[in-house]
Amino acid sequence: MNWFRRLMTGRYGRMDQLNICLFIVFIALAVVRFIIGIVVRITGSGLALAGVQNRVISIVYAVLFGVQMAAALITILRMFSRNIPQRQKENQKFMEKLSGLRHRGDFRRKRKQARSEGKELLRCPVCRKVVRVPLGRGKIEITCPNCKARFVRKT
Repeated sequence: MNWFRRLMTGRYGRMDQLNICLFIVFIALAVVRFIIGIVVRITGSGLALAGVQNRVISIVYAVLFGVQMAAALITILRMFSRNIPQRQKENQKFMEKLSGLRHRGDFRRKRKQARSEGKELLRCPVCRKVVRVPLGRGKIEITCPNCKARFVRKT
């Protein structure tokens, strides 16, 4: 085990969030390829499938294999890399993209919670600021508290 410690000295060697995501992609593609393989074996390797469909399945299978191996290779190369600041930058960019995806769901969750409280969340068409208005009042004119723009919406 000492040889491995010496090998990894000065290398990135971390399972950060990007490597974990790549590993999950690898496992998910392995499961999909496994299921496709079982389906092809159950239906017979061409008996129930037309020749064109069989070719399409084999192409999809090969593409999935290529993407799966690319995910594994990228993970391994990132772990054995000596350029630690670059790997940390990659992970930081990945986390920024991921947090952007997470915040998209926040508005939907807040909108659902506001509806349960008898309010509705709307976005101002000018400045995109979230405005909270009473629910069930019909057509109302709303003034944005941020940019003072007026717009009419049905609640």
